[in-house]
Amino acid sequence: MTPCLSSIKAILFDLDDTLVNTMSPKWAQHKHIAKTYYGKTLEDDEIKQHWGKPLTALMQILYETSDVETAIAHNTAMRPHFPKLLFDSVLETLEHLRNAGKKLGLVTATTRSNVLYDFDRMRFPKELFEYVQTEEDTLHHKPDPRVFDPAKLWLQQHQIESCETLYIGDHVNDMKAAKGAGLHFMGVATGLFSIAEFEQHGAQALSHLAALRARISG
Repeated sequence: MTPCLSSIKAILFDLDDTLVNTMSPKWAQHKHIAKTYYGKTLEDDEIKQHWGKPLTALMQILYETSDVETAIAHNTAMRPHFPKLLFDSVLETLEHLRNAGKKLGLVTATTRSNVLYDFDRMRFPKELFEYVQTEEDTLHHKPDPRVFDPAKLWLQQHQIESCETLYIGDHVNDMKAAKGAGLHFMGVATGLFSIAEFEQHGAQALSHLAALRARISG
C-alpha cells in the first residue's frame, strides 16, 4: 500500500500518458508513418501490444525495419503534425508537490530529443524536475526493475531511500518495475489501464494526476 505522502521524499513520474496525452496523437502518427513510408497498415491491437516499449524498439517493431536512423527521421519530421497534449492541472500539481518539499524526477522510455522537444513546445518549466532519465540513460527498460538503477543513484546522492520514493505511471509495467526496484507505486488511469485493472494487480490508482494533490498530508 502506498504510504501517506508526508513520508515520501521523492516522486518520480512516467511521461507519456501520465503527464501528457500521448496515445491519441502518437498512435495516429505511427499509423501515418507505417502507411506512408513502409506500406503497412497498423491496427490498434498491434500498437497496444507493444505500447510502452522504448521508442527506438517500438519503431522497429511497428514499422518492421532495422533502419533506426530513418525511422527516427520520419518521426522527427512528423512530430509537429501529431503533438502531444499536457493533461489538465499537471503543472499545478507538480508545483504543489514541489512546494510541499518533494523532490521530483522523470523516468521515461522515450528519447531525450523527444522530451526536450515536448517540453519546449509545451513551454514546460524544466526546473520542476531535478532529475530526468530517458531511453538513452539505461540499457534496461520497464518492466525490468533495473531501469531505476540510474535514478536510485541520484536518490542516494540526496540521501533518499527507495522506500521513501513514489513512482507514478499509467501502465502495469510501470508498477512491476517500480515495485521490483523497492519503490512505492501509484497508477494513473489516463493510459491503457483503468483504476479497477490497477487494483486487480494490487496497486492504488488515481483517475487523473490532479487527484494526487488530495492525497498529500502533512
